[in-house]
Amino acid sequence: MAARPIIKLEWTAWDKILEGLGFLALVLLLVIPIYYYPELPDRIPKHYDATGQVTAYGGKGILWVMPIIGLITYAGLFFINKVPHIFNYPTEITTENAERQYRIATRMIRTLNVIIVYTFLYTSYGTIQNAMGIQVGLGKAFIPIFLIALFGTIVVYLVKAFRK
Repeated sequence: MAARPIIKLEWTAWDKILEGLGFLALVLLLVIPIYYYPELPDRIPKHYDATGQVTAYGGKGILWVMPIIGLITYAGLFFINKVPHIFNYPTEITTENAERQYRIATRMIRTLNVIIVYTFLYTSYGTIQNAMGIQVGLGKAFIPIFLIALFGTIVVYLVKAFRK
């Protein structure tokens, strides 16, 4: 297998919007728990079932798990997106198709990053709302919406990647 071309992709307006949305969600994911933490009871929801109902409670320190995992995930995907030539691709990468394939793949990663960080934000905020008695569960639509967004993004990527 020949070495893949290494190309520095310039961000399009859409790439900048996605990065901005992801960064905004990341900031909120860190700021919202700081704001609400003093008001929370000592026991808060720590686990939800597939229907979005609370199934376990824990100490309020558990609230920091989502921001920490969200920050690590966001940063990891952000930095890995800078080296698209190391990704696995469903088609052979050539000099002729490298830029297009890299752009499609980095856009998918960027979109998945936004979906993941907003999911963490929604879950974190929902946990706070549940702990304060304002909301019950995360809602039955939470898991289906998340899965459709996640797998829909991957399907769109695959369709675009296989197009000539």
